[in-house]
Amino acid sequence: MNPKLQKNVDMLVRRIGELVGNFDYREGPDLYFYRKLVSMRRSKNIDDLFDDAEDRYIETMYATLASWNMNSRGAKMKYFDDFKLDILQNRRSFVELSNYALDDLSVEDYRKVREIASEIYGNLSLMRTSGRLVSNSKTMHFILPDLVMPMDRENTLNFFYGNTSESPKKFMDIMDCVYQIAQKADLRRHLDKKWNQSITKVIDNAIISRMNPKYNIRKPFHDRKAAAPVGKIKS
Repeated sequence: MNPKLQKNVDMLVRRIGELVGNFDYREGPDLYFYRKLVSMRRSKNIDDLFDDAEDRYIETMYATLASWNMNSRGAKMKYFDDFKLDILQNRRSFVELSNYALDDLSVEDYRKVREIASEIYGNLSLMRTSGRLVSNSKTMHFILPDLVMPMDRENTLNFFYGNTSESPKKFMDIMDCVYQIAQKADLRRHLDKKWNQSITKVIDNAIISRMNPKYNIRKPFHDRKAAAPVGKIKS
């Protein structure tokens, strides 16, 4: 792993409790739809959710993405029918990964998971506008909450790379970082009924807490040993 990425991984492992403890995010439709979505995902298996004739699960994903600003600020989502088709074209792969959790994966199992996740990422195209990392990672997180972390430009990419340019390689590199964190830190102790609904969201919330002072109750946060971003890293 790139030493600069490793430095940020090590900082998160050290500081995860403090960062998550200081995390103070907004509440409203974005939290409401997210909690509803995770509850649906925990209550049934993926096949049953995808077989719902009324598409309630996929509709809730669609609404959650919209509430997470994926249909604003210049971003435009595909019409629902096309969005649904893209999801269901990857159904077999989603089902195959649906019982895995990052903190319970051997290195060998992770290699398998990584390969399938890379294929899903390459197959998903959910937006009418360009860019895939944000929409793909968030949708994959909704379906595989204990496996894929939601990612964005402002927080995730700036934290790990010091820039906001995306690529499939960056998605996979960040997955590797999240896997390492999940292996080293006790993430489940931070789970709650609000924003910390899964181990990967715990890591995401720690990154937001680190990068965005308005969502950290102790602002600004300082870590002299491993400040992020740690320079720009090319993909």
